[in-house]
Amino acid sequence: MADFVIVPFSRLSVSTRNELIEEFITRDSCVWDGTLDEKREQILKALHTERAVITFDTKSNTADIRPIEQLQKFNLSHD
Repeated sequence: MADFVIVPFSRLSVSTRNELIEEFITRDSCVWDGTLDEKREQILKALHTERAVITFDTKSNTADIRPIEQLQKFNLSHD
C-alpha cells in the first residue's frame, strides 16, 4: 500500500504550487532540456493535462510530482 495521497494542484495556492515545481526542477541542482522557465511551463502543463500529479508522502511529510504512470504500480486513481 502506498504511503502517499494525491493532492489536486488546483487546491494549492499559486505561490505554493510554483515553489513546489521549482524545488522539483532544481532538486538535483541542474536544469536539463531548457531553462528553468521552460521546465516550469512543461510541468505545469503536465499537471493541467493530468499527465502528472502532486503527491504528499504521509510518512515523511514531503511533497513530490509524479508521472501518472507511477500511480498504476500503486493501484491508485487520481479521480
